[in-house]
Amino acid sequence: MRNKVILLAVLFFSLGVRGTAWATDFDDLFGGDLFVELEEEQGTLPPEEALLVQDGWDYGGNYRFSANASRTLVEGADPLDNLGVSLGGQLYLDARPDPNFRVFGKLGLSSAVNKQRGGRANAQDPLEISLQELFSDFNYENKVFFRAGKQNVKWGVGYFFSPADVINIGRLDPLDPGAEREGPVALKVHYPRGSTNYYLYTLLDDVDVISKVALAPKMEFVVGGTEIGLGGFYQKDKAPRGMLTFSSSLGDFAIFGEAVLSKGSDKAFAGDLPFHYPVYKKDQLFFHTTVGARYSHDDPEGLFNLTAAAQYYFNGEGYRKQEEVQNLRKYYGLLLITNPAEAAKIRLTDLGSTGRHYLGAMVGWNKLLNTKLSVSIFLNSNLSDQSGTVSATLSLPPISKISPSIGVAFNYGGEATEFGGLAKSTTVFASVTLGSGSF
Repeated sequence: MRNKVILLAVLFFSLGVRGTAWATDFDDLFGGDLFVELEEEQGTLPPEEALLVQDGWDYGGNYRFSANASRTLVEGADPLDNLGVSLGGQLYLDARPDPNFRVFGKLGLSSAVNKQRGGRANAQDPLEISLQELFSDFNYENKVFFRAGKQNVKWGVGYFFSPADVINIGRLDPLDPGAEREGPVALKVHYPRGSTNYYLYTLLDDVDVISKVALAPKMEFVVGGTEIGLGGFYQKDKAPRGMLTFSSSLGDFAIFGEAVLSKGSDKAFAGDLPFHYPVYKKDQLFFHTTVGARYSHDDPEGLFNLTAAAQYYFNGEGYRKQEEVQNLRKYYGLLLITNPAEAAKIRLTDLGSTGRHYLGAMVGWNKLLNTKLSVSIFLNSNLSDQSGTVSATLSLPPISKISPSIGVAFNYGGEATEFGGLAKSTTVFASVTLGSGSF
């Protein structure tokens, strides 16, 4: 118990909580008498509640340490050699002293050292500590359920692209779709009724007056074997959105899709010439839609443990004429050299997701032919300007806690396209994780 209390103190002091304030909350919420009563009377609780108590505390995390060496070949330039060493992990604390009350906190820790030859000077990132989640769960008479605080939110069903996800702060990375996204500070209200679930999110990030609080209601229900979601988003001075999602199955395939309609856009656009930037479109209707499928197969002999996914995305906020945004990218590159202060006025987010048609795809073969080798290939393509990125990774047999892998990544596309950049490049890399794992 003493070790658990010490870990709790370290976690919350890292979040900048004053010691005196925490002492008061600790006495009120997690007093010693409460633990004694639970330990003595846990056998008298209903089975489903006894499972939730779990001695009141749970803590753990994960640790990762990796090294990556790469060589990038760029058209018309000398090769760039890079050696990167990174370490990090997560620490979490889950306190559930009562079946009807829970507090959960999670910290992320990361540090990286990169040495590049043939490019910029060496760079070293200090240890960074980030608050990833900190919330409490409680309920009203086991009918209405609340979650208050910083939380990861599952909003949207897309795998590579998710236009319906207007809740999370972090964006979905098509080349790393399983990565955890940063969630908002919010109050979630959940009211389940039969097989239908009703949600209301009150979003509080970057809010300085009550009129800027964002609201996002959502309803989920099942029709046959298909789950359907209906939702909306409203915040003052931002484009309101309505959305529809579905997920179902078709034979061995899991299929999913999203549709979003917004009045106006939060992006700034370029006109016919880059000097017309920024142009705002607050009254125009924008439509986004995406559809995709996932497939997995694992034969009894373990020879073909395959996973695959593909997804098409229509981006209603993309440019009909790709030359407009390509001129803006060229102008931005020129400003970086001649007038950095002016370049800083152009938001980098306005230079991304500028196509109208996208394709994401992935194929993975785990333990191919019943060996200890695994391979995966990812594609992210802007079909509008015919640019994209491709990466392939071969995971080699692990030795104890040492897991090596090798791979290659390249981009394609013309000058000033979204992924083509200023020149085509190919990167060959080798990486190894050392002693990583969970605890």
